[in-house]
Amino acid sequence: MTGAGSATVAYALEDDFGAGPGEGEDWIQPGKDVVVSDLSIEQALQRVRHPDDPTPSGSREGEWEGASAVEFTLTDDNFHDLVFADGGTQLPSSTMRPPSATVYFAVELPDGTTEERIAVGSVVIDAQVEYQQGENVTVQLTLLHADEDDDVTAPASIEQPDVEDVFTFHGTSLTVDETAQALLQTATLSLSNLARMRRGQDRKPFDAVTSAIEPSLSTDAVFTEADQQTLAYGSTNGGIEIIDAVGGELAFENGQGETITYDLSGVQPTTYDWSDLVNPDTDLTEVVEYHVADVEVV
Repeated sequence: MTGAGSATVAYALEDDFGAGPGEGEDWIQPGKDVVVSDLSIEQALQRVRHPDDPTPSGSREGEWEGASAVEFTLTDDNFHDLVFADGGTQLPSSTMRPPSATVYFAVELPDGTTEERIAVGSVVIDAQVEYQQGENVTVQLTLLHADEDDDVTAPASIEQPDVEDVFTFHGTSLTVDETAQALLQTATLSLSNLARMRRGQDRKPFDAVTSAIEPSLSTDAVFTEADQQTLAYGSTNGGIEIIDAVGGELAFENGQGETITYDLSGVQPTTYDWSDLVNPDTDLTEVVEYHVADVEVV
């Protein structure tokens, strides 16, 4: 059994895909309250058979794939270097190699021994930044790994954030088309399909490239004005119905006055819903799913 205080998670950026930590790169803990809900290897074994025997004679290896799901409380913008391929502030506007990292996972067992897994060529394929009323802001990353390498040296030291660095719910603001969401209950900025692995004759990936990125925003806010409803209805121009694309901004501030701001462009409601319209115990809320064209860190 393992428990609190028995695990270590850190990453270091790579200079070259799958080559291990780059020259002079620090090992960084991604945030506070780190949870690794999945760290898997898929061998994709394929059964082989003789025509005169109903049982398989064995299995042969298929494509190797490693994956992990990491969640943490937001404390800084270091993780942007894993997500935003264009300098850590912008989504790429052309095909390019996404940033890759070496990720160190370790667990200390009750007998005092430590088991390590070190994933190289790790790229983020999905990222979510999530606000929930009354809770700390969290980040969820889904990664694919090109390999696990026992020859990488374990980190001698790891940069860890302080409690004061935590971004809490009461430093959050959201505007869509310059209308502030005053009674925001939840908000999730999703960056999906950020990267994909490329493969050839080897079992393990050759490299990674950016994919068909799909940014989106989902919100749940107490209904206070009809601006988002009007935006979702759209307008008519020459008999053609149009859902206008507008701007937005999702911003966070921590107790030290540090801010992280995402500038959203091409924001369009794709679904709009009234929730709890008739419920004496709750407020009417509007649940909106938006397509977003681009996201920039400002």
